[in-house]
Amino acid sequence: MYTISRWVKEFALAAYGLDADKRGSLMRESGVPGWATQELTEAQVRAINAFDRLPAVIKQQDAQAMQAIQESGFLPLFEQAIRVKFNEAYRAGWAKTVQQSTDKALTETQTTQHFPNYFGDALSRAFYPDYNYDVGSWVNYTYADTAPDFRDVSRFRMSEPGTLYQRREKQQAAATHIAEVEINYGAEAYARQFDVSWQTLMNDDLGKIAETPMRMANAARRWLDEWVSALYDNATTQAALIALGAVYGGTGRLTAANLAIGLNAMMQRTDVSGNQMNINRVHLVVPKILQIQAADILQDVLQYGGAGGNVLGQFVASVQVDPYIGFTVPNVPWYLFADPMEIPTVTVLRMQGWPGPVVSRKLSDIEIISGSAPAAYRLGDFATGNIEFTVQDIIGGWDDATYVGVTDFRGIYYSSGTTP
Repeated sequence: MYTISRWVKEFALAAYGLDADKRGSLMRESGVPGWATQELTEAQVRAINAFDRLPAVIKQQDAQAMQAIQESGFLPLFEQAIRVKFNEAYRAGWAKTVQQSTDKALTETQTTQHFPNYFGDALSRAFYPDYNYDVGSWVNYTYADTAPDFRDVSRFRMSEPGTLYQRREKQQAAATHIAEVEINYGAEAYARQFDVSWQTLMNDDLGKIAETPMRMANAARRWLDEWVSALYDNATTQAALIALGAVYGGTGRLTAANLAIGLNAMMQRTDVSGNQMNINRVHLVVPKILQIQAADILQDVLQYGGAGGNVLGQFVASVQVDPYIGFTVPNVPWYLFADPMEIPTVTVLRMQGWPGPVVSRKLSDIEIISGSAPAAYRLGDFATGNIEFTVQDIIGGWDDATYVGVTDFRGIYYSSGTTP
């Protein structure tokens, strides 16, 4: 092996571009003198030092030195040197000795290509971060209600008594009356289930499958945003509002002029007896595609006056984004909502003590009598080893044949966005 290492060192020095005199000087010396370190790279210096002690490197399995040789390109030079010297030795009559050395050397210097199974797997695996998703802001413009159980609740509104009539001398005062209006709605349970074997959980070395319950909770929140949006953003409700007339529905796209028309419509609302209602706070609800347009109308510096300016910002309490409003460009609808503290336009009902999605896991029926087992095994069920998770929410709203989930149409204005 010493002879082979000398051959390889000679080949390496030639490959590094050193002339014959410098190669001869380095072949006579052990190690690398100072002048050579100026002409060779750090990796080449480490490799030459490893060439000088190759037998010890292989015998002692010096991983650091072997890495230096591999990085320097030693392995292909090593094979080349062996083959050249083998041919020379064979002609000299001592082929048997060199053949034995060659077989051993080639066995000791196999490359990564000789181990496709061992080096075939990636040593670094990671998941990209999950996407961020739009979040609805319906809690700011819908009316929050609660129910004690799954039975329907009743909600009433009492009409106003009539106004005064002239009363002449000895004449009896005109009678008035009041009437109640009742609507009913209840909470319903909505759920999804996910199960996984305890073996799968054991193999989840990156922990992504273990995140599934929390990701199910996030999916439930996205579903809730879409569910609430469908209480008012649907063809049935839209048709009913248009049928009520220009005070409740229009067709204009979101512009400063059309927004002013909608705000004026909200100012004309009357109750069932024709009494003029006072709506102080109005929220503009738009799909995300109109968010920039809304900001351009309401947050422009010109809104406070001046040529081409507007004062619409004084009449809009906030801009709320509903990412689930359906549209087909260029027809993009938008809505105006009265503040829920003034009119319960769209009611979202929750069960008392159930504020949002709940994630739960089925309790394992495994009891270990003897021995020990991983935690994942103790989470599974006795029959199948499955670990079962459920996410559930309890939510409700009105389900009217005409207005769907709009519990008081006097608090909403709809524009289809079909005309300029």
